[in-house]
Amino acid sequence: MIAVNETPDALGVWEARCKAHGLTITPSRRAILAAMLQGAGTGDAVAWLLAAQEHHAATSLNTVYRFLRDMEQRGLVDVQATPRARCRWRLRNLSPTIEADDMLRQLQAFLHGREVPGFATPMAPAETLSVAISSPDAPPAWHLLQRIAERLGYGLILRRMHSAY
Repeated sequence: MIAVNETPDALGVWEARCKAHGLTITPSRRAILAAMLQGAGTGDAVAWLLAAQEHHAATSLNTVYRFLRDMEQRGLVDVQATPRARCRWRLRNLSPTIEADDMLRQLQAFLHGREVPGFATPMAPAETLSVAISSPDAPPAWHLLQRIAERLGYGLILRRMHSAY
């Protein structure tokens, strides 16, 4: 497992990771990331603010909270509640299992978002085991997606596009 601050260019890696999750990197956000990487532990928003202001003086407490919450929603930080109701955040390690967890969450969100258009239908766990994979002439990628969806409790609906030719 790679610790968050052991990569050659940890700040660049984390900036890229945030961008891949749809987060814009501003000078204040870069300062917060730098502070978290240098701190190599957990801290509350005020601690990260004071450390980030050493890198970018204009960083505000609102920016710290907003960025930490955005990162939390995307699974990039771990959060601990403390007895005095102050949350403490730390960057997650860059291990492959975290990436797989992120991918699984994204796939579940994708399938959930496709329920309305009729692409994926929720299924009870017992049903997923008995569903036959769709048409044998479907592309190999379709079969793989079908098996993954079944493990997540969904059945995919293969719709053929009819050509006007």
